[in-house]
Amino acid sequence: MGSGHAVYADSVPARSLNAVSPTVALAGIATAVAAIAGPAAALRSPTVIRRLNDWAQRRLTDAQRADRHAAILPTPIAKTGFYAPAGDLAVCGNGDIQRAERVSPRLPMPGAHVHRFMVRSTDTAGKAVPVTATLIEPRRPWRGPGPRPVVVRNQPINALGLTAAPSYRIAHGVYVDVPPLLPLLLARNYAVVLPDHEGPRMAYSAGRMAAHAVLDSVRGMRTLRPELAESPMVMDGYSGGAIATVWAAQEQPTYAPELRFRGAIAGGTPTDYALLYRSMNGALGSGLFAAAVIGQAREYPEMVELFGDFAFYVATLIKDLPQSPLAAAGVARIDLGRIAAVADPVESEIAQAVIVDNKPGAAAPTMPILLYHGSRDRMLGDQFVPEQGARELVATWRTRGATVDYLPVPGEHLIAAGWAIPAVLRWMAGALDDRRHVNAGTDPRRAGGPA
Repeated sequence: MGSGHAVYADSVPARSLNAVSPTVALAGIATAVAAIAGPAAALRSPTVIRRLNDWAQRRLTDAQRADRHAAILPTPIAKTGFYAPAGDLAVCGNGDIQRAERVSPRLPMPGAHVHRFMVRSTDTAGKAVPVTATLIEPRRPWRGPGPRPVVVRNQPINALGLTAAPSYRIAHGVYVDVPPLLPLLLARNYAVVLPDHEGPRMAYSAGRMAAHAVLDSVRGMRTLRPELAESPMVMDGYSGGAIATVWAAQEQPTYAPELRFRGAIAGGTPTDYALLYRSMNGALGSGLFAAAVIGQAREYPEMVELFGDFAFYVATLIKDLPQSPLAAAGVARIDLGRIAAVADPVESEIAQAVIVDNKPGAAAPTMPILLYHGSRDRMLGDQFVPEQGARELVATWRTRGATVDYLPVPGEHLIAAGWAIPAVLRWMAGALDDRRHVNAGTDPRRAGGPA
């Protein structure tokens, strides 16, 4: 169900990434809605929706109408340099390095060597695509037993534009790690791999694409730095990064069986888009939920059929936005069901197929797993990503024979991420057999006790 488009630099017409700034895009949409629809409550009116669709239809270009899927893909970064086309990927194996370069981060990391690299990977449909990643390796020699440990840090990118990917942000902008584990990992003298796990189409929330990107990035890292090929490894990710982590853990036994991980840690994990439709759509999380729908449509082109003209036009305007304005757009509390091309779109055959294909649990990871989540049993509870989905995944994986620890923590989606850091680091140290950071008398594999 995937597409052949890959957009580091390809046939999609290039234009300046600043042609439509986040402020202009969101302000333009808000002005149009206010002028045509009036108050947000008016979006419940079929008459108002028809007016918005007519307004949007007049603004679509012939190219956008001709290829609606291409119209929602992110704008290419460049046709030359690191993000230029990768060449003939068909002759390469998954994880084969296409190019690599030393990076001088805009915010210096004086204690580390930084490299970014591009590898061959496969998208949701199994077609060859390029994927990029960053390796940060401390300059200090590793004094522990065996080779230096490696942590595969799956950042919650939660964005639609290619310039929001970690490899670009580290080299050209300000990289923000959430929760802020990167400096703690480097302080422990671990090497850190940061995959651009949304892939070349910035397919936010597409699980299989993310899994392949992560696993092929690790393959590339082992080629780039043979000294790390036998390193003990763990994966970690929160929220959008947790999607990449749980899917990589689940796919590893069949997609990359030669890789050996000591464990995987995922927090605030979105596991069921039917649950998210009820918790985020039409609520404060609606901006990021809409972005996730666009991200999925980039891997499942048939989803574009569900977009009404107004929804589709908005997607063309916000297709390059980073996380912050997408999250802020949630204040509008847009109900995607109201602006879809069909009634009750989440129940459509197209949507149901995508929901099923992106719900982890069909197979069990062979590596140990720690899942943690903001829980009402502790305090507050995750208001965006229901804990129910995480608990169901724990139960499903355990039934299939996986070793899964579950840690309910206090807080909503953001507080929970920070609250869990000490337990996450203890569990990670135990998985890596790094006894310098394991508390005496504590079993790190049971950081919070079994659920």
